Amino acid sequence: MKVILVPPVHFDVKESYNTRMRPDHPCGKPDKKRTFLQWARMASTAIHDLGITAHFIEPVEDLYDMTFACDPGFWVDDLFIPANFWASPRKPEVEHFVKWFRDREYMVKHLSPLAFFEGGDCVFVKNKIIIGYGENRTNLQGVEEVASIFKKSRVEKVVPIRRVTEEFYHLNSVLTYYPSADLIMYYPKAFEDSAGEQLAFNFPGTRIVPLSEATLFRKHPDFDGEYLYSYALNAVERNGKVLQPYCHEIQEKILRDHGLEVIVPEDGSSEFERSGGSYRCLMMIHNVTQ
Repeated sequence: MKVILVPPVHFDVKESYNTRMRPDHPCGKPDKKRTFLQWARMASTAIHDLGITAHFIEPVEDLYDMTFACDPGFWVDDLFIPANFWASPRKPEVEHFVKWFRDREYMVKHLSPLAFFEGGDCVFVKNKIIIGYGENRTNLQGVEEVASIFKKSRVEKVVPIRRVTEEFYHLNSVLTYYPSADLIMYYPKAFEDSAGEQLAFNFPGTRIVPLSEATLFRKHPDFDGEYLYSYALNAVERNGKVLQPYCHEIQEKILRDHGLEVIVPEDGSSEFERSGGSYRCLMMIHNVTQ
């Protein structure tokens, strides 16, 4: 597995365009030293424990969220689809990713201006792509245009799932696929009621496991005990090892029962959670069709 990482040299919370970004809140601003240490532990674990190959894009001053490398587009085989960001402060990030791919002679296909699309809304599952969509971030037009791009490719199908709450604004924050176990875990309250049925229909043979609020929320010690989502489904799995920032005993047992080992690095991802993201958000994964 190959990924792109962007060191969090300029990372900060300056504005608010999701419910976790609270720059004026007592717990809203990341500590810069702790931020880099958390990112370094994540990158080290991904490279040395999961066996991931990392490429790096140089961070750009004033692009505070650029370290969330997953979002500026979607990478499948020799194709890169740049994001059409809903939140305007992130739009300038895209050109730096486009340049990286063009410099390496990848095919780049842009969407039309009103087709909003973000890489964080995509999860690749066995030659199919689940895309979360809603009122903000990726919209239905974005889903349709991405599906059209893949019509004559090795991607078998694009599966749209509607998100219904602004709190969980990216699909990969609340849905993870674990390829070594052919397992999908997700948080049902983030989606329309039919999401579980849609997943079961489109992925026969894959075990679909919903997780409860009690399993995924906690009184967060880095937010003065505030009851918050834990980002336990913003995870990455490879070679039977799962990298995630927090793991409740119920989720850990399910993963163990599927032959997976959970790795929670020291100190977690609290500083990135202040901006609404965690480990999966920090990686743009190269998805490869089989």
